[in-house]
Amino acid sequence: MAMSAWAAFGQDATRRALAEELLERANIKESMEKSLAMVRQAIPAQMGQMQKAYGQTNDSANVTREMDQVMDVVAKELSWDNLKESYITLYAETFTKEELEGIIAFYKSPAGQAYTKKLPQLMQRSMELSQKLIQQVMPRIQALAKESQSAAKPAAAPAKPSP
Repeated sequence: MAMSAWAAFGQDATRRALAEELLERANIKESMEKSLAMVRQAIPAQMGQMQKAYGQTNDSANVTREMDQVMDVVAKELSWDNLKESYITLYAETFTKEELEGIIAFYKSPAGQAYTKKLPQLMQRSMELSQKLIQQVMPRIQALAKESQSAAKPAAAPAKPSP
């Protein structure tokens, strides 16, 4: 029984090492950091659009400051240093040794290297596309917000007859 436990530990350690290599080759750390930076950059504009859609006139500097504070907390909690071990475990538990080796081989290939190199640009363009689509749908959101506000206003009370 001790031998099978030791063998399982060895396989687990091998898969963890392969998972870590895969995460490094896939530039997961850099991708996470760039994604967070893109989100941080996009949120103020989207918040402003949503406020406008709902007729809110909050101080945008105050909202921006609050969002910066939220993003600072998110960046700290979701940092690579905090998540790396969890990601290694996730990948090691999800993929077999052979699958990890195959995925790593892809990332070592010219196609895998091109994918890794171009992924940040792809993510940026995807974010821009999302923002464009949100801008296109914003007039409908604003119309719904106005309808909702109109429906929520109480009807004027009928005038009381004079005695």
